[in-house]
Amino acid sequence: MNRALLTLLLVGILVFGTFASGCIGGGTQTQTQSPTQTQTQTQTQTQTQTQTQTQTQPTGVTKAILELGKVTVIDTGTAIVVVGPKGSKPSVSIPSGKKVITVTYVVDEEKTVPVKKLMEEGQGFGAINPAFFRNTNVDALVIAARRETNPEIRTELFKALYILGNYYVPEVILGQNRQLRVYWDWVKGRYYHPTLPERYDLLWEDKNAPVVDTGIGEYKNDPETYVIATIGWPESFDPAWTYETFGWEIWHEIGDTLVTYWKEETEEVTPDLAVAWAHNKEGTEWYFVIRGGVKAYDPWNDKTYPIDATDVVFTFWRVARLGHSVSWMVTTFMNVSASQALTEEEFNEYLKSHPLIAEYHGKTKEVKSLQELLDFFGYKGETAGVFKLVLPHPYAAVLNILADPFLSVVPMEYLLGDKYEEALKASNYGKNPDAWEAYVQKGANDPTHQLMHKKPVGTGPFYVKDYQENSYIVLEYNPYYWNATKNPGHKRVIYIINNDAVARVQLLTTGTADVAAIPTDKIEDVKGVTMGNYKIVVQTDLLLPILTFIVFNTQKEPFDNVKVRQALAYAIPYDQIAKVVYNGLLERNWGPIPKPWPGYTEYGIIKYTYNIAKAKQMLDEAGIDPTKYSIKLIYNAGNTQREKVMTLIQNIWSQLGFQVTVESYEWPVYLGKTEKGDFDVYIVGWVPDYLDSDNWVGPFLYGATEFKEVNINVSG
Repeated sequence: MNRALLTLLLVGILVFGTFASGCIGGGTQTQTQSPTQTQTQTQTQTQTQTQTQTQTQPTGVTKAILELGKVTVIDTGTAIVVVGPKGSKPSVSIPSGKKVITVTYVVDEEKTVPVKKLMEEGQGFGAINPAFFRNTNVDALVIAARRETNPEIRTELFKALYILGNYYVPEVILGQNRQLRVYWDWVKGRYYHPTLPERYDLLWEDKNAPVVDTGIGEYKNDPETYVIATIGWPESFDPAWTYETFGWEIWHEIGDTLVTYWKEETEEVTPDLAVAWAHNKEGTEWYFVIRGGVKAYDPWNDKTYPIDATDVVFTFWRVARLGHSVSWMVTTFMNVSASQALTEEEFNEYLKSHPLIAEYHGKTKEVKSLQELLDFFGYKGETAGVFKLVLPHPYAAVLNILADPFLSVVPMEYLLGDKYEEALKASNYGKNPDAWEAYVQKGANDPTHQLMHKKPVGTGPFYVKDYQENSYIVLEYNPYYWNATKNPGHKRVIYIINNDAVARVQLLTTGTADVAAIPTDKIEDVKGVTMGNYKIVVQTDLLLPILTFIVFNTQKEPFDNVKVRQALAYAIPYDQIAKVVYNGLLERNWGPIPKPWPGYTEYGIIKYTYNIAKAKQMLDEAGIDPTKYSIKLIYNAGNTQREKVMTLIQNIWSQLGFQVTVESYEWPVYLGKTEKGDFDVYIVGWVPDYLDSDNWVGPFLYGATEFKEVNINVSG
């Protein structure tokens, strides 16, 4: 037996033998109530059957994981994390001097939605992880990490989750992506942000760049036009119904959020439609002063709509109401029913007796008037009301979420049409947003969604001028953009959709496109290509916080068995995938947090390698007959790298005895199937929504268990 494992077993037996005498004292304790609840070439019960902890004797799972009945103990290397239901009293005293973090909880059985229902609602990678994996102890750790404010404690909780994700392996991490950008060097001003695409009005081209016909109507690729050759199609033109990279990119160009990141900035958000903001001492109420004079442009009817705080309330509330998978970030961290629009006068009156805390550019100030707040942010222009955002609990990353394109502000009047005034009055001008339930339906059949899905309207630097599904999208510079300039870097953006990699190479090398999604196996086809004094740039110098992985449907046999999942994780040719398929642009990672984010660890994990003998051994231990199972591996059409990965896996898993097939689907269809659990195994990439380790462990592991309480005790 492994010496480290033996030590942990002995410690576990000794520690949990003291439970009858009560919890060991010391440390601090906090209690939280439950919340109300890539596609690019680079992008029931409270526990599942196989994860239910029923052992009454200590069971060593790995050298870092110990299970004792319903309690799980994780050694992170720098701390001991103990998690279990309240009443099991999982308090520990470790003689090694390590910090002990104990998490206890009470499940809210009534509010915990059965996994099958979440599948029916299409909540994969939304309210629940993409594998539909549920483990109550894991879920409690996710919530504890979200509620904890001490960064050191959060890091230890994230480490524990990384270790558990590596063991339970609902997703197999193939690797962490390196940047691959392929473009002509006549494009200037390019930059990189981990969560947001570039804004194409901020990029420009050499004025002598060639002019080439695009093959789309009369459009030409000239220095004022940015042409992108890519794959797939946006899930939707409705920001409230898109949870993938293409749709978010479109809305980053045609929409505005309350706050944003300026180019490469990752440490602090900057004002966008909100010109100033402040919060209460508890961090549960946030107030955003809305920029005045902003108009949403409707190119379909050549109209404009003024934007104010009521539109902001409607935008946030509508995301939750529609209930698409992306809505989890709103329903988990925000209480939109309690949020509301305020006039400047109402906000000023409130501030007289309720001073707020404003933080910006490294400075903090208590503000007691609207003018004081505006002065703090250095804003002197018009305002259009104040948006009060209520959180069920403080959350450190809330501003990061508000920069996500799915929260681009949309005009309520455009979406509700002749019902606008009636709905406005019914809600008391945004003070009772739930009154809008009479005007907005849940789900995809909602008329406001159907309208925005086909005819998007936003406030950003561009608008959608024309599109033909699966062929092209044309964005034109918005003449009503609040921050418009006479000479934007680009006046037009054209997406040429082509799922054929060879065709995209040709589009790039002929100058038809300025930039293209080029798979790694085609890099040599574009390296060294020149046109006059210009050359194609191939950029691979940055390790991205993007993970590429395959997903098991843990609600299906045999993937509901952890040993089967581990066996299949040993039956993947990681090195071949990284070197041959990704041309060396994929680095090994073994869990759901990228390097070097807080929580990434190599301590106590299983470093899965290609080992067929080990895979067969574990399948024998699992007690299944592979020949009785058919497995369909799916990928998104046009992604040749993912096609090659799935073909490699097909060949290997077939050798284990499984009947394995490979199929592809167009991107929107692919998303629809995977979100509803209509798959066996699929491949995808995860680009973070916002920059916090919670945005990896949560989406990858959270099983949507609701809790009445989650308690954190720290000792040692």
